[in-house]
Amino acid sequence: MQRKLSSFDIYTIVTDLQLLTGSFINQIYQRTPEELFIRLNSKKYKNKPILYIKNEELCTVTTQKYTMPTKPSTFAMTLRKHLENGIITKITQHEFDRIIHITITKYDTTFTLILELFSNGNIILTDNTNTIILPLKTQQWAHRTIRPRKPYQPPPSQTNPFTITQKEFHQILTNSEKDIVRTLALNLNMGGLYAEEFCLQTNIDKNTPIKQIPTESINNLYNQLIQFLEIFKKQQFNPTLITENNTTIDILPIPFKYYTQNNYQFIQLETFTQGLAKFISDTPQSKKPETPDNITPKKERLQRQLTQQEATIQKFKQSIDEKKQQGDLLYLHFQPITHLLTHITKTLPKKDKATDITHINQNPLVKHFDPTEKKIILLLIDNENNTHEVPINYRKTVAENANIAYTTSKKLQKKLTRAQDEIEKTKQKIINIEKQQKTQQTPQKKPPEKKYWFERFHWCQSRQGNLIIAGKDAKSNDYLVKKYLKEGDRYIHADIHGAPSCIIKQQNLLNQPTPITQDTINEACIFAASYSKAWNQYAEAQVYWVLPEQVSKTPQTGEFVPKGAFIIRGKRNYIRSPLELAIGQIIIENKKKTMSAPKITIAHYTQDYITIKPGLTSKNILAKKIAQIMNIPIAEIHPLLPSGKSDINEIIGYTNLEKEPQ
Repeated sequence: MQRKLSSFDIYTIVTDLQLLTGSFINQIYQRTPEELFIRLNSKKYKNKPILYIKNEELCTVTTQKYTMPTKPSTFAMTLRKHLENGIITKITQHEFDRIIHITITKYDTTFTLILELFSNGNIILTDNTNTIILPLKTQQWAHRTIRPRKPYQPPPSQTNPFTITQKEFHQILTNSEKDIVRTLALNLNMGGLYAEEFCLQTNIDKNTPIKQIPTESINNLYNQLIQFLEIFKKQQFNPTLITENNTTIDILPIPFKYYTQNNYQFIQLETFTQGLAKFISDTPQSKKPETPDNITPKKERLQRQLTQQEATIQKFKQSIDEKKQQGDLLYLHFQPITHLLTHITKTLPKKDKATDITHINQNPLVKHFDPTEKKIILLLIDNENNTHEVPINYRKTVAENANIAYTTSKKLQKKLTRAQDEIEKTKQKIINIEKQQKTQQTPQKKPPEKKYWFERFHWCQSRQGNLIIAGKDAKSNDYLVKKYLKEGDRYIHADIHGAPSCIIKQQNLLNQPTPITQDTINEACIFAASYSKAWNQYAEAQVYWVLPEQVSKTPQTGEFVPKGAFIIRGKRNYIRSPLELAIGQIIIENKKKTMSAPKITIAHYTQDYITIKPGLTSKNILAKKIAQIMNIPIAEIHPLLPSGKSDINEIIGYTNLEKEPQ
C-alpha cells in the first residue's frame, strides 16, 4: 500500500480477524526481519490460513503458499517455543489506536502477541503478567521502554471518536488553532485520509480554520460524525479495491466519495483483509529506499511542524512579556493593592459580607471579585496609560503575587529556550531532506575530502607551525598520549578536573620537524584551557606543561589511575591562560580546513574569523549562527565548539550578517 494503515483500517481488520478465534497455531516463520507468517489450523477455512504480519505496515490473512527459510531466526524460535499448539482466544484493538492484541492460550498459560503498526512499529510477545518476553526490536522513549523482562506499557492514550461526547467534541474543536481537517486528523485521531473524506461527505472545506466555524455547525458536525461512525459500529463494511489503469491505488473498508467523484475503477471484495492480502510480496523484500516520492510528504510534515513550533514560540514570548509586566504592575501599584487585600482579608471572616463584596467590586482597581474563587482580577494602568487585566491570589501578599508572576516568566523562558532548540532541529531536518532531494536529482558524487589523522582530536596549528592536539574524552585522552606523545614533544593540561590531555608536537601538520617555542606553549595552554570544564566556570584557568618523560600511566602502590588520567612526576611549569577561541579557515595542501584556536593564532593565518567566549547560547544554536556567517556546513563547526554554552564575541572580516538566525 502507498499509505500506512489508519486506526479505522485496524478497526476493520480486527473485525475480519474474528474468524481466526478458536484456531490453533501450527507453525511460525520469519521470512525477513520485518515479516512474520503464522500458519494456523482452523475449521472456518478450507485451506490452512496464514496470519501475515509486516511490522509497521500490514496485518492480514492469506491462504496462499510462500517459500520460507529453512533456518528460523531467534525471534521465530522464541514465538514457536511459547505459542505453537496454542489456541487464539481473542483478537482486539487497543482503544482506538493502531495496536492489535492477539491473545493465545496454551495449556493453563496465556500469552499476548502485540502488533504496534505505527511509527517504526514493533511485534511484542508478553506473558500473563503483562511482562515482555521478547520484542522484535528494543525501543525506548521518555514515557516507556520496550525490552525483555520489562512490563509492557502502551503508548499514551489517544482520543477515541467512538466514545467521545458532544461536549468533549465541542471542546476539542474550539480549543484548536488549526484548520478543520488537521483538527479531525490529529486532535480527534481520525487520520488524514478519513478526516478528508469526512470533510468531503459533510460538504465543508477542509482548509477552513476552526475559529471560523460557528457553534451550531460544530454541533451538526458531531451528529454527522456519529452517522459516519455508525457504519463501523454496525460492521456494515463494503470493502473496495481502488484501481487506475489496472494499477491498485488503495483499498478501503467503505466507498469513499473522493474516488466516486473521479475516474477510478472499483473491485468489490468479500472482506477487507482479502484485499490487503494482495499486498503480500511473493519474494522477500527489504524496506523501500528513500525516493523523491516518499521524501516529499516527510518534508511537508516537517514544514507543518515548523509552523506549529513557530506559533508556540510566539505564544511563549507573549506569555513571558505578560507575566513580567504583571509583576512590574503589581509593584507599580503596591500601596493601593495592599490596602485592597487588607480590606478583603477583613471581609472574608464576616458572616454578612455582601455589602463589603459590592464595595470591593466598585473599587477602580477591581474588575471582578468573588470570594468563592481564590483570585481577583485587577485593572492596572502602566506608565503609558494602558490598562491591563492582572489576576492575583487575594490570599497572598502583593510581593508574593509578583514573585509568582516573575517565577512563571522564568519558567516560560526555559521552555522557550528548549522550543528554540527544537525548532533548530526541525529546520536542520528540512535542510537535510532538501539536500537528499538534490542528491537524488543530481546523483553525481564528489570524491570524499581528505581527512588527516589529527582531525579525530581537537587540533590547531600554532603560529610557528607546530601541531597542537587535544583529546575529546577519556578514551581519546588515553589513545592520544600512548600513541602520539613522543620525545621532544610537550604535554599540556589545565589544572582542573575535566580537562583534556593536550600535546604540542615537535612537527607541523605535514610531519615536518618544527622546534617548540614559548609562544607555541602559550597558545597551546589557551587551547587546552578553553576545551576544559573551566570554560563555563572561570574567566581564566591555570595550565601546566611538562616533558613527555614526566607523564606516566603507572601509579604508586595502592593507587588507581582512572581512564583518561595520567601521573605527572617532577616539576610542573604553570601558566595563567585566558579562555578564548577563534574559528577560521586555513590552507593545508591547497585545501581549506576549518580550525579553532586562540585568537592570536587564527589571526596569523586569515583575516576572516569569529571569536567566541563563555556565554549563554546553546552549542546547537551557536553552531548554526557561525556556519551561516562563514557559509559552511554546521557539521564543520559543531565539533570545534567547547562543551557548555558560548557566545560570539567578535566577527572579523565576514559580511554575511543580514540573515543571522534569531
